[in-house]
Amino acid sequence: MLVLTILAFVIVLSLLVFVHEFGHFVMARLSKIKVEEFAFGFPPRLISMKRGETRYSINLIPFGGYVKMLGEDKSNPSPDSFSQKKPRVRFSVIVAGVVMNIVLAGVLFSAGYMMGMAPVRLDPNALGGQKSFEVVVAEVVGGSPAASAGLERGDSILGFASSEEFSKFTHSNLGREVYFSVKKDGRVQEMTVKLSDSESTPFGVGVVSLPIVKLPFFSAVYAGFKEMLYTTGYIFVMLKDLIVNLFKEHKVTEQVAGPVGIFNLTGQAVKMGIVYLIQLAAILSINLGLINILPFPALDGGRAVVVLAEGIFRRRVVKEEIENFFHTLGFVLLMALIVLITFKELRALF
Repeated sequence: MLVLTILAFVIVLSLLVFVHEFGHFVMARLSKIKVEEFAFGFPPRLISMKRGETRYSINLIPFGGYVKMLGEDKSNPSPDSFSQKKPRVRFSVIVAGVVMNIVLAGVLFSAGYMMGMAPVRLDPNALGGQKSFEVVVAEVVGGSPAASAGLERGDSILGFASSEEFSKFTHSNLGREVYFSVKKDGRVQEMTVKLSDSESTPFGVGVVSLPIVKLPFFSAVYAGFKEMLYTTGYIFVMLKDLIVNLFKEHKVTEQVAGPVGIFNLTGQAVKMGIVYLIQLAAILSINLGLINILPFPALDGGRAVVVLAEGIFRRRVVKEEIENFFHTLGFVLLMALIVLITFKELRALF
């Protein structure tokens, strides 16, 4: 299970980063900007080949990537240099990665609805298609019959239309031996469990009932992109509240997930099935896009603000050396924040 989680974690993050950088790459090529290198991952290089004027590289560290454009770091007089293009062209190249992440979320949500997915922000009653319910374990009480049977968070209990139906079943069979079909780690298992006599916890689990909606292709695409818009709006509000809290309280809230938290979420999604992993990837893609567009140095949003100001005032507003310094400082601060979040997560874990 651990190996599968690591593999899924690497694939999901690699996909999100690749799509983001591919957005920069495509828009740069469409804008006739010379791309010197399009790299997947960070050095050292594993595989590298040159096609035309661009070097394509696959690097050892998969959690990242970059598009190296002529004249991106410093001014270059060449007409196919990034620095010589008009502000609106540079702006479109900068924000293209964010746009691709948001579009990817729409594609992933669409795929989820085609396979059968629990809506994130949409009302399942407003959607057509086939509907069913999945009873999912949200909590297991230690020492309970469920714990003894090996049930874990994320397992699905089959054969029940709702959490209420499951609760009624367990309460009507207090102290008896019952049979359950459970989907665990993507496989269906049969288990025999003797319920306790306790009225409060006959089985010892907290469950949630998730509505699963399966749609045909065109309806799935429509619902998927609508889901993307609604989820983007919701995450935007949450991100705004997080930033306000960071500046007011000077602390990172517990809701913020760093590398360890994302790894744990990936593990839970893997246990629940491929559709939940696709859904998680879509949500992470939106998060990556929105965080990247924040007007903070070192992020796409910080670079976009500088270019936007240049377009408004018709001249360079910030000197190149000062801009590069602030981007470097911003990168250091972001790395420090990630280290802080990771430390908090590890401390909570151990």
